[in-house]
Amino acid sequence: MNEAGVSLNLVSSLTCNIVHLFPPSAKFMVVYFPSQPSEIDMESQMHLYGHTAEITSLLVCKPYSIMISVSKDGTCIIWDLNRLCYVQSLAGHKSPVTAVSASETTGDIATVCDSVGGGSDLRLWTVNGDLVGHVHCREIICSVAFSNQPEGISINVIAGGLENGVVRLWSTWDLKPVREITFSKSNKPIVSLTFSCDGQHLYTANNEGTVISWCRKDQQRLKLPMFYSFLSSYAAG
Repeated sequence: MNEAGVSLNLVSSLTCNIVHLFPPSAKFMVVYFPSQPSEIDMESQMHLYGHTAEITSLLVCKPYSIMISVSKDGTCIIWDLNRLCYVQSLAGHKSPVTAVSASETTGDIATVCDSVGGGSDLRLWTVNGDLVGHVHCREIICSVAFSNQPEGISINVIAGGLENGVVRLWSTWDLKPVREITFSKSNKPIVSLTFSCDGQHLYTANNEGTVISWCRKDQQRLKLPMFYSFLSSYAAG
């Protein structure tokens, strides 16, 4: 909490030499620090404006030098990290945008917004802002992430963490469902998830602080996906 009693969220990226600081208000503030070892220039600061309601998520995509912010006002804005300026908005969300992710391989962007009839709508965009497609999910999607394997030799997916503890995978080609990942001992909302750099593991975290690591099935031994539990009392299934 700051002195005014306003809750602040802090997201940092050491590789991009930036620190993002934003309050739950209409103002979105980006603080930029030049790359100087052991030195921080606290006077170098820039404010970026574009949202009129609370910012719900913020994502940095280093390979494409962009940052994406989404808000309860239904806006999704792409920012240029090199010039620290507005690029464009992804239009068409008719409700609060609650989650966002971007592919480090293609630059494609996935956004999640509330659906009028319940559940969530998942939209897929190109890095240039063109809408590729959208799909409705009956459950609420709490988090979203891309796998980032080389195109042409792998089929990448968008993973969505659902309110019921299920992880659903959609193909990045046509948004068709690929499969679901479930664990009977955990049915809490998946608030965060990410793939490992080699794409062999998927890590999920629920709202109780439980982190689970999933890996591909062993084709030779026909073992079930491995389960690891951190900071919780769950036992391996």
